[in-house]
Amino acid sequence: MIADLENILDRYNITVAAYHGGKLNGVDCCELIRLTKEILPLFQAQLLDVSHPDRCSSDTIKQTCEVHNDLFSTLDLISLKIRLKYKEPKEEDYSILDRSLNNLDYLWKVANLSFTPKIHSILAHALEQMSRLQGIGDMLEDDVEHIHQMAARIEMQTSRMNNKALKPFIHSKVEAIQNSHAIKEKITESQHNAKRAFKKRNPVTVPLEKNAKLKTERDKMRNEKMQNLEKKTHSNLDPIKFKSNK
Repeated sequence: MIADLENILDRYNITVAAYHGGKLNGVDCCELIRLTKEILPLFQAQLLDVSHPDRCSSDTIKQTCEVHNDLFSTLDLISLKIRLKYKEPKEEDYSILDRSLNNLDYLWKVANLSFTPKIHSILAHALEQMSRLQGIGDMLEDDVEHIHQMAARIEMQTSRMNNKALKPFIHSKVEAIQNSHAIKEKITESQHNAKRAFKKRNPVTVPLEKNAKLKTERDKMRNEKMQNLEKKTHSNLDPIKFKSNK
C-alpha cells in the first residue's frame, strides 16, 4: 500500500530520498503541500480501493484525508507568512498568522500527531519572533543551507592550496567578493548588457495582470479555508493501531 501511494507521488516528481532517511525532503514536502488538492483525492481513492479485512472504514479514510487536506492548506498559509522578509509583514499578516497557528494547533490535535520540536517552535515562537524582528523570511533554514553551499564551493576552490598560511586569506577574500553587493550589481548589469535585445511584440502587462489575478484568487481561497477551520467542525481521529502478526 505504501508503494502504491509513493507511485502516486512519483507522478508529480515527489520522491522519498535515501539520503534523507527514506523520507521526503523539504522541497518535496513543499510540493506536496502545494498540490494537496490534487494528490489527497488520489490517496483517498487508492485507500478506498483496498479490500483487506483489516482496512479502516470508508468514513475513517475520508475523514482522515479531509483533516490532512486542511492541515496541509494551513501549513501552506503559515509558510507564506513566515517567509516574509524583514519589514515586509503588515498588521494583517500578523493577524492571519496568529489565526492560522491556532488552526494548526487544533488540526494537529485532531490528527493525533506528535508535537515535535519543529512544530513546537512554529506554534510557540514563530509569531513572537516574526513580530520582534519584523519578518524572519531571510533567516530560515533554506537561507542557512544556501550559506553552507556557498562555503562548500569556496572550500573546493582552495582545498588544493599547498600554502596553508595563505589558504584562509584567499578563502576570506573569495567570500568577501561573493557577498559584495557592489560586485553582485556589476555582475548582474554585465550579464544584462550581454544579452541580445529582442523586440517585445506582446505587451508585458497581460501576464502580470494574470499573475496578480491568480494570486488574489489564491489568497481569497486561503482566507476562506482559514475562516472555515476556525469553526472547528472536525472530530478527533482515532489513533493508528497496528495489529500484531500473531
